[in-house]
Amino acid sequence: QTMFGFAVFREQFLAPVLGLTLSTCYFTLTVRRTVPRRLAWYDAVAAIAGLGAALFMAWDWERLLVAVGEQSTEVLVFGVLIVVLVMEGLRRATGWSLFAVVMIFIAYAFIGDLVPGKLKALPVGFNELMIYLAFDPTSVFGTPLVIGAQVVVIFVFLGQLLLKTGGGAFFTDLALSTMGRRRGGAAKVSVVASALFGSISGSATSNVASTGVITIPLMRSTGYSAVDAGAIESVASTGGQFMPPIMGAAAFLMAEFLEISYGTVVVAALVPALLYYFAIFIQVDLVAARQNIKVVSDDLAPAGQVLKAGWHFIIPFAVLLYALFEMQREAEEAAVWATGVIALLGSFRRYKGMKLNPGALFAAFVDTGRISVEMLLILGGAGFVIGVLNITGLGFALTFFLIELGGGNLFLLLLIAAVTCIVLGMGMPTSGVYVLLAALIAPALVEAGVLPLAAHMFILYFGMMSMITPPIALCAFAASATSTTSPGRHW
Repeated sequence: QTMFGFAVFREQFLAPVLGLTLSTCYFTLTVRRTVPRRLAWYDAVAAIAGLGAALFMAWDWERLLVAVGEQSTEVLVFGVLIVVLVMEGLRRATGWSLFAVVMIFIAYAFIGDLVPGKLKALPVGFNELMIYLAFDPTSVFGTPLVIGAQVVVIFVFLGQLLLKTGGGAFFTDLALSTMGRRRGGAAKVSVVASALFGSISGSATSNVASTGVITIPLMRSTGYSAVDAGAIESVASTGGQFMPPIMGAAAFLMAEFLEISYGTVVVAALVPALLYYFAIFIQVDLVAARQNIKVVSDDLAPAGQVLKAGWHFIIPFAVLLYALFEMQREAEEAAVWATGVIALLGSFRRYKGMKLNPGALFAAFVDTGRISVEMLLILGGAGFVIGVLNITGLGFALTFFLIELGGGNLFLLLLIAAVTCIVLGMGMPTSGVYVLLAALIAPALVEAGVLPLAAHMFILYFGMMSMITPPIALCAFAASATSTTSPGRHW
């Protein structure tokens, strides 16, 4: 590809992105995953080593590719350094769950040739694996990191600009004005607000933290129990990852895996997402009828008044959809246009005293960077898994193993796949879950006759359900902090 008129390898763009991600991670997170009071010398060394190695790899990539074939000591050192730093960064950024899953796959690469039966792998040496994981275009510099660096980051920035200019408050107010006076209105506000906010953030736990501080106390005040309030918010927030147009990082990854347009993914996700929220809506209405829940008693602004104050938040979405479907632009270009629109409008219009001033813009950049570090490390770790599947041949073996386990029965195969998705996804961010499942489970479903897009939507949905599935259920833990009940009671 070309950049600024110069022909460069894709990895020469990705390597500095990975290096900056690693340095930021080690500068801002300690071994115990906390913000450092004072930078430890070993964290400083790790940060400088990660950035320095990545920049050198980008600078001398063409020569290093030749050395890869020879498995020279130089590329081996770079390989070990990148693998170790990415894995430790992944642990610091996301915790032990995803770290453990990736480590299991890396360990399998060393012992897979000793495994009996259909899951036996090709023998792989230590040097070969380290070099492959750090340099092969199907591994750490593969599709997941490409999509994260080129597409997802700009959408994260778009979401942060919307939040910093009052978009989150606008969507919550809109939900209040339209649903607050209905039976069980507080819970319906939670459902609508979580759907609208989730379409911006694409993060279930962020959704709970942002809308839950308003909707959970509101539900409590109208008669819902603390357990019901926390559970409703958890389930509603989880669905935001499935709600177009942003859908977190998974939608962009799906488009790349299937080699289809992002717009096609958005259209395919719309009806299932609406059905998901319709089902929650009906359930909370039935609970309200059974328990005689009262309506929201506060004075609520009419919907027209809310729209008059915040109509400008709708325009970026209109621009995004117009660029995607009418102009047929790439997702990242459409996001740039939408970002420009909200930056312009947010600079001139206030919503509840919030507008895009230099402080808010700086905060948006900081929060985008913080979110992107975690996201890019997740995608880098997922790239390791894909690399192991390719170099060992496990990807093909696992596909045939799952089909055989299902015994030719599609329903049984779907049931096995759903359980596998939920188990693998426990405690992991949805984007990381999806990449793993797309490599492990989706090929088996496609081989059994399921349409590729339907197969990927299926694994995304059940991977997403891990956010509310015991024993980890991250959304339940997030909601319990606001509802002041045990997270186990929200399961």
